[in-house]
Amino acid sequence: MSAEGPADGRGGLQASSPRRPRPPRAPRPSPPAAEADFVVSAAARGQFPQPVGFEAALLGRSNCGKSSLLNRWLGRRALARVGAAPGRTRLINFFQVVWRVGEAPMHVVDLPGYGYAAAPKAMVESWRRLVEDYLQAERGPRLALILMDVRRGVQPEERRLADWLDELGLPFQVVATKADKLSGGRLTSSLAAIGRELGGLPLAFSSLTGRGREELLALVERRRHESGAPGAADDS
Repeated sequence: MSAEGPADGRGGLQASSPRRPRPPRAPRPSPPAAEADFVVSAAARGQFPQPVGFEAALLGRSNCGKSSLLNRWLGRRALARVGAAPGRTRLINFFQVVWRVGEAPMHVVDLPGYGYAAAPKAMVESWRRLVEDYLQAERGPRLALILMDVRRGVQPEERRLADWLDELGLPFQVVATKADKLSGGRLTSSLAAIGRELGGLPLAFSSLTGRGREELLALVERRRHESGAPGAADDS
């Protein structure tokens, strides 16, 4: 059979119109965590839950959007409470997460926010001691996520925190939150400035649009395997 098109009514053949290539399908976003449950709010080392393997800790200023990021990352609407006033998180909040059915659980640990000027100095000092107790404990996290508002730039607290984590030998990743608040060149410029200050390329994240969620999932998965912590059920 000829590859030509049908007759055009005048004895000739119509040329087949070329098919336009279909644009590639965007990859499907990863599903929400299979399980995500609040475990405990700890005010002292003795209240920390038993470790389950890998732990990732979230650190950031009181108004950097930690709760919103946590909800978006885990695919939950209100697992972490988004407060109207910053500085209310005074405890270490532990969440147990199973990303896929059959996978070993891990802890995501929300540490108290820092840099809230309205908090009394004694309270700020108690927060600091609590965070130190957790980060320096033998069961401490295998990855720290330093969250910061991409619009603010690097503050002295972030510099000190990054230096301290380096001293502890704890791998960390800077996550620039509220990335939807800046567009185009301003966002690129801000990310580059943060990278120059703290080293490495920050991960841009938006709790509103979901930007950065896939990259954050991949980062945690990679670090989990590198650390030798229990992972997917078929990894054994």
